[in-house]
Amino acid sequence: MTMLLAFLTMGAVAQTTDGTTGASQQSKSDTTTVSAGKTNPAFPGGEKALRKYIGKKLRYPELAAQYGVEGSVVINFVVDKDGRVKNITAKDCKLDRFNTTKFSQETKSKQESLRKQFALLFAQEGARVVRKMPKWTPASLNGVAVATEVHLPIRFIDPNK
Repeated sequence: MTMLLAFLTMGAVAQTTDGTTGASQQSKSDTTTVSAGKTNPAFPGGEKALRKYIGKKLRYPELAAQYGVEGSVVINFVVDKDGRVKNITAKDCKLDRFNTTKFSQETKSKQESLRKQFALLFAQEGARVVRKMPKWTPASLNGVAVATEVHLPIRFIDPNK
């Protein structure tokens, strides 16, 4: 059994694939801005269900745990007109924290290699979880379903902390 090893930060921004912005939901302010006649894509059960889904499905990479690494990645994907998740990419992978004692024992070359590995592991894990998501309720514009790009930040927290 895996305990909750990561937190989802809700800073998702939905954008139709034609470039018009829908809503922005920020973890600091719970404010939502919606263009007239536009609804955003929705995970089944809403944001709380999305956080629960990610918390349950996300696995903290073992190598990252060995080095006490924490970080975040933004997973971008499209919710198509039928609610399917596709075109998954990972961007802005940031590493925030390391177990400095263990990490400093490595050579500079090994440290750089490890940084790249951790970023790749976080990106792969975030993409894996999103790839397995159920269908969403698609966004709509004036009552017509539209494909929409979603930017979903996911934060990885060291389970040994």
